[in-house]
Amino acid sequence: MKDETGNFYKPERGSSASPDHIMLAFCGDAKSEMAVMWRTDTETVNGYVLYSEIGSAEEIKVESVSDTKETDIDISRYHWAKLKGLRSGTKYRYTVGDSVNRSQEFTFETEPEKLDKFSFIVIADHQKGDPCHLPDYSCVGRMLRTALERHPECRFIFTAGDNCDNGQNELQWNGMFEGLKGIIESMPYMMTTGNHDNRGYITYFPEPTGKYYLEHADFFDFQFGGIYPDNGPDGYTGENYSFDYGNTHFLVLGINAPDKVAPWAYNDLQSSNKTWKLGAYHFPIYPVMPEGQNNDAYPWLRKPIEEGRLDILFAGHEHSFARTYPLWNDEMFDKPSQGTINYITGNGGGNIYHSNARKIWHCAFYPQEERMGSYTLVEIDGNVLTATAYMEDGRIIDVLTIDKDKDLITPHALAPTYDWTKMAFKGDMLELIARELYAQNKDGVWYAPFGVVIQYIGGKVIKEKDTLYCEAYGHHALFTVGSNKVLTDLGTVEMNGETYFERNQLYIPVEESAKIFEMEWYHAKRNNFINWNTPSEDKPLYKHP
Repeated sequence: MKDETGNFYKPERGSSASPDHIMLAFCGDAKSEMAVMWRTDTETVNGYVLYSEIGSAEEIKVESVSDTKETDIDISRYHWAKLKGLRSGTKYRYTVGDSVNRSQEFTFETEPEKLDKFSFIVIADHQKGDPCHLPDYSCVGRMLRTALERHPECRFIFTAGDNCDNGQNELQWNGMFEGLKGIIESMPYMMTTGNHDNRGYITYFPEPTGKYYLEHADFFDFQFGGIYPDNGPDGYTGENYSFDYGNTHFLVLGINAPDKVAPWAYNDLQSSNKTWKLGAYHFPIYPVMPEGQNNDAYPWLRKPIEEGRLDILFAGHEHSFARTYPLWNDEMFDKPSQGTINYITGNGGGNIYHSNARKIWHCAFYPQEERMGSYTLVEIDGNVLTATAYMEDGRIIDVLTIDKDKDLITPHALAPTYDWTKMAFKGDMLELIARELYAQNKDGVWYAPFGVVIQYIGGKVIKEKDTLYCEAYGHHALFTVGSNKVLTDLGTVEMNGETYFERNQLYIPVEESAKIFEMEWYHAKRNNFINWNTPSEDKPLYKHP
């Protein structure tokens, strides 16, 4: 950092001659390889790892790859080392540093041969913004230590994004590493990027100003690209990678450039013959936020997620817990072989939202509004996977078991199928307000009481004898009974069918009404409902003049 006269000085938690930010990660074959990173000040030019098998006096030295980085608050030296030729199922001890300054001794264990039974922990949204200039991640560390005491058999930690509050600002990573000290030096920490990892402030002192988002997670990739598998798409490695552990393949999807990431992700999944295929992508495809939307990346990611055949896609972002029925092409199914389960992991930092809601696609949901963290324990035993979501204090939120041999999910939950075509907006069913009102298909054209939809979401609706006026999301339209023409803020629009009255409501062609309000829609044929969506996350409640 610089003082008022422009002189540089070290910030609190800044780098020093002693190694810190020590972290393990899988970098290749987990049976024979392990990667470790650490940070020092710039006086330490190079470094190395000394490691040995537990019980052996023979030490092996591995030189690090090192680079200098100037951040918004510090200038430091970063070191990365990959240990290769390890023995499977073996416990090792190691230290990092140079000949003068070395870390304390830590341990790690390689993956055993023919491993079909293992467990790991999933967390998300453990970012902490307070105190502003010295963020406190101790609650995340406390939760993980408690979880590992309960489940000492866990082999690594897997995140679904938002690992820190502002990923371009180093003081945030300093806080995360401080909070996770004593954990990630001995347990591989495999992170997915989220929107918070991808953003920063131009200046952080005296107060954060100039918030921005990047098209590339620059500081994340610099720090962790040297230890994570270097197998992602060109230009976007580090934040996108995959790895194997036991009988399971893991796919990590960053939030940037989904059009470039999707082909790589599809080919990556198709080339794996592992029993289980699990992925992480920070933004939920099927959200719980009432205003949540999913079309920022799903048009590109649908193919790898569904056709590439992920069993589970872990997500975060919304700070509540939810999981879906198996989903394929927006249709809900019962058997695990029929689709991908989308699993929102809650939040690991006690960061709460107050408005999340269960949607039609969620067979399990918990609005996490208690100020404590949550995590999910995933246990794999051959062809059976069990995911148990816990609150930090040990209460169980949900238990999911998938049995591939029986093609069965428990607890049993049948995906709904409706006799008459129901209506939903962003997955929220129009129940009370739309009682006995259903979408109708006439001569291949879908019609719906669109005014009821706009009423439901809080838009302005004026119903006259022969007209219907709707206003929401910055658009308005005047529909007339028996006409296929509608007056809108963009001019007159001709629809592909005439409006008609039924059950005291004006039925309007779905396709054109959605376009007028910049919405998308689909008909989930198997379940028989129509869902409208909009990319806007504005709340369209019409306010009293």
